[in-house]
Amino acid sequence: MKKSFVLLFIMIGVILVGCAENPALIGIKEKIPESPESEETQIVGKPPGVDVYTIDGSTYVPLDVYCWKEESLCSLEPNPPEEQLYNFPPLQVRPGQGITLLLSTDEIPESDHIYYPDHMELIQIKLDERKEVEINNGEIIAPKESGRYYYSLKLQWDGELKGQAYYVFSVNVAQ
Repeated sequence: MKKSFVLLFIMIGVILVGCAENPALIGIKEKIPESPESEETQIVGKPPGVDVYTIDGSTYVPLDVYCWKEESLCSLEPNPPEEQLYNFPPLQVRPGQGITLLLSTDEIPESDHIYYPDHMELIQIKLDERKEVEINNGEIIAPKESGRYYYSLKLQWDGELKGQAYYVFSVNVAQ
């Protein structure tokens, strides 16, 4: 009985000593260096959100990838929209219906430049077919043929602020 009590006491002591913080290391924390890209992102902030809607409803528009650079443009490749939107329902539209794209924010902008990109490009994807879609005053026209269409929206800043952001969304055209 005495042996088991002494053994238990020794084990508790070893556990407590082993888990104690080394007094020589108190106050020293390892600093993980950040990549230059993440540092620039913190300075500028996130790109604006994008809302896509019709009179009848709206859809989820996730930010795919983005970057900010001080001197040169980013060279990002967007991810496949089909993978990102796998479990999200598409916006239901009629053939030829107008769809509105709107840049928005929930935060106070750190820079007005963020909300006014110099270039917007929208690529429509159906199966393996890719097609650039014209954006007129923040509006696009739904395709005439029925089916599910994926879109990749690229915003680009070329002026004082240099960067790119990609967003994805999908629509279902039904008669």
